[in-house]
Amino acid sequence: MNHTRYALLFGITIYALLLFGFSGVPDADIFYHFAIAKLYLKEGFVSKLPWPELAIQFQEFTDFHFLFHILQIPFVLLPFEDTISIKLFILVSISTLLYTIQRYLLSKSPNTSPYFIVTFFILGSILFTGRMLFGRGNLLFFCLYFLCLHLWNPKNVYKILVISFVSVWTYSGFPYLLLTAIFISLLDSKKENLKILSYVTTGMILGMIFHPSFPYQFKGYFIELVLQTMPPKGIEPIAEWLPPTKEILILGFITTFPLLLLCFRNGIHSKFEPTSIVFLFLGITNLIFASASLRVFEISWLMFFVFIFLNLKINIRYQLFVSLIVFVIQIPIAYDKMGQQFKSSETKYGQIVTDWVRFNIPKGEKIFLSWADYPYFTFKIPDYHFLFGLNPLYAWSYDQKSYFTQKAFFEGNLQGFQFIPKAMDYNTIVINKHYYGYTAKTFKDLSIDYILAFENEKYSIFVRTNPNKNNKKEAIINPK
Repeated sequence: MNHTRYALLFGITIYALLLFGFSGVPDADIFYHFAIAKLYLKEGFVSKLPWPELAIQFQEFTDFHFLFHILQIPFVLLPFEDTISIKLFILVSISTLLYTIQRYLLSKSPNTSPYFIVTFFILGSILFTGRMLFGRGNLLFFCLYFLCLHLWNPKNVYKILVISFVSVWTYSGFPYLLLTAIFISLLDSKKENLKILSYVTTGMILGMIFHPSFPYQFKGYFIELVLQTMPPKGIEPIAEWLPPTKEILILGFITTFPLLLLCFRNGIHSKFEPTSIVFLFLGITNLIFASASLRVFEISWLMFFVFIFLNLKINIRYQLFVSLIVFVIQIPIAYDKMGQQFKSSETKYGQIVTDWVRFNIPKGEKIFLSWADYPYFTFKIPDYHFLFGLNPLYAWSYDQKSYFTQKAFFEGNLQGFQFIPKAMDYNTIVINKHYYGYTAKTFKDLSIDYILAFENEKYSIFVRTNPNKNNKKEAIINPK
């Protein structure tokens, strides 16, 4: 028992090192989630968001991470600087997941060293570690997922029902729990598994029906789970939608395959743990999808991880030796990669810009802002309105013409693009020069309606010279 606790403390220490060893946060999307938590704290539960002008959330807000946002509220109230509170939340969330999966695996494989489990979970895949440290709703979902597996017994069906119910409110990938239950029942169709499957299914159906975002959740999940797998032509791709490079895949799986091969070799002489076949199948299936989209990578790796530690039977000394080797090799790589990730999402220049807006632009004004900057701006200056953010499909689903119009402006690839903000009646424009350097430079030279009011190394702010003057001359725009 002491070794289990020490191993967990060891893992938390590694996570703390990777989180607090750098300034800022590892991924900007977490600011959006904390902005939702702050909004709930101020307004109570809401059915639409006050920030986007061109997004379905302006009319129909589906909170895919409702429970996740509720748990963030106590951290919003902490008397610390914002990024410290966010990091503490991520640390608590990911440590809880580590505890949950460690508890599940040790209950199934009591002869496995907890240090082996913890070390490989944190450092076995640098890509997996980085994506877990983003601090998204999948952390909470996976906690419930492994808690449900730990309780997988007909005596616990009511607990499983409750877990299945609330899992719907944590993460849009919640169907993985149902898929796992279905495959376990197909693999072993005894009455006990079929009974548990019925409770998982019932819990999820009830979770969908009694969703806090009712009745918008049905359209929201269609966009998130169906439409996003087949995005319409011309939609800007989120990085997660793109296929990973060979380097990323190698970085993600380099330590996994040797252990997989060892498991297969052992499986020749002894049978695999029965339910582990399900995790192997899910791992392979998601790996196929991960080759086309990075979005499901963490699920693929996690399923392989579970399969390995349910079947790997090696001497405890070899387990500790492998743990030491993985730690020595991977910790400097992980620290370096996380440093690069923190640098890519730094907010130093963004904070300067949001402070400038707060002191120079009246509250409630509309700001022509790219979708990638939306999370940080909604968190820092929530009293303003922006185009949209997080996912281009939210804007496309709301108004296709307006979506492609603003897209044409930021890409700067349409003759007369400089007239678009005025035609859409925006008085303030913020351009991220890191992504749209050509647009910022060209707009500055061509625009007769806006002047450059402020800029720093990363952003340019333009304000309209005659904001109260009616726009009598409309630009002819055909962004498609």
